[in-house]
Amino acid sequence: MKKVVIKCRVWLNTMIAAVLGLFGITSCIAPVMYGPGVPEDLVEVEGEVTNEAGEPLESMQVVINTARVRMNDTIYTNAEGEIERHYGFPQTANDTLLVEVNDTTGLYESEKVAVPFTEMTKETESDWEREFSVDIKVQLKKK
Repeated sequence: MKKVVIKCRVWLNTMIAAVLGLFGITSCIAPVMYGPGVPEDLVEVEGEVTNEAGEPLESMQVVINTARVRMNDTIYTNAEGEIERHYGFPQTANDTLLVEVNDTTGLYESEKVAVPFTEMTKETESDWEREFSVDIKVQLKKK
């Protein structure tokens, strides 16, 4: 009997959710009207990884962190040796973007780059957001 009651409740909840979804009511939670609760820095990271001859290196592992927040975001270079990623961090005056480039084939030495936010190009600024962009060029040396 309990199983029948549970199945009926699940079916009823599914039907109610479907009907509410048809009318555009998908949540009873009010939207946030005044933006995020914490000011943030938006950072657009672009870059290029090449060898000593200036040729682009594909599939190089790029690990991105900041000095304050350890996120270990790993991305890989495309066929042109390029990376591109957008981030949002809680706003702080003194933070540093940490970029580590590793060769997964073992032919090249790893390279680390640190870029303070103060050295990035500031695109816009408001009370709640600051937008930065940084273009990182890394040249890997053979082992």
